[in-house]
Amino acid sequence: MSTVLFDGKKVIADYVLATPKDDLEHFMIMLKALIEPLKDKAKVGGGVVRAMGVGIAGMLNLKENKIVEAPNLPLLNGLKLPENLSARLGIEQIKIDNDAHCFLRAEMKFGAGKNRSNVFGITVGTGIGGAWWHDNKIYQGAHGSATEVGWLTVDFKEGMRLEEAYHKLMQNSPAALADEAYRGDVLAQKFYDEFGHYLGISLANVVNLIDPEVIIVGGGVIESSDLFLSRTKKIMRQYIKSPEAKVVKIAKGKLGANAGAIGAALLVL
Repeated sequence: MSTVLFDGKKVIADYVLATPKDDLEHFMIMLKALIEPLKDKAKVGGGVVRAMGVGIAGMLNLKENKIVEAPNLPLLNGLKLPENLSARLGIEQIKIDNDAHCFLRAEMKFGAGKNRSNVFGITVGTGIGGAWWHDNKIYQGAHGSATEVGWLTVDFKEGMRLEEAYHKLMQNSPAALADEAYRGDVLAQKFYDEFGHYLGISLANVVNLIDPEVIIVGGGVIESSDLFLSRTKKIMRQYIKSPEAKVVKIAKGKLGANAGAIGAALLVL
């Protein structure tokens, strides 16, 4: 879990704690411990935290401010997080959104998407998330579940989706696999190359559907993107239908690890 104290223009402070996965009460205690130091930091500067945005990896019901399904944190399923947090923290205004949406929102405002109007964002880290910036806002879809790029099928014979292929190839430890690949392990390099292939097919599907100006990639795995991104670009262009759309660029996010937290803060600014 990570958080930032953001004044609308810059990050004043940030803080990181491990994410508890054992039970909800432990999670809420740690979340409060994550936020309280930043509230204290704001007071030192003569300010006060009046509102907070939260980015969550999962499917949300934004009308009810409820987490429908958080695959990596099932203890949050069904929770109305803003309501719960508000009572614990004494912060009245709390909004939630999908973490990939938050990432792209920040990149559009301050990073790689600045001055563009039709942009797709994808985060590759613990899982794979997607977001589409269109008509000057994040497109949520009819049921709040649009752009779940991780659930695009990439292997019809095995019935395997992109995120499933990612976890299978990375063996649930992309950082360790990257270390092996950089040390010259041929099998590790092959796994990253395969992931690049599947990602390229998925992004070609995205381009064929929404024709974005640029695709912005972020998340923890972007640090080792040189292991797969060239393959992704090659395969993507191979499967894009329109000759003119083949020029779409893949750009790395510019805001680093704080992008999602900044995008969450923008929910209340």
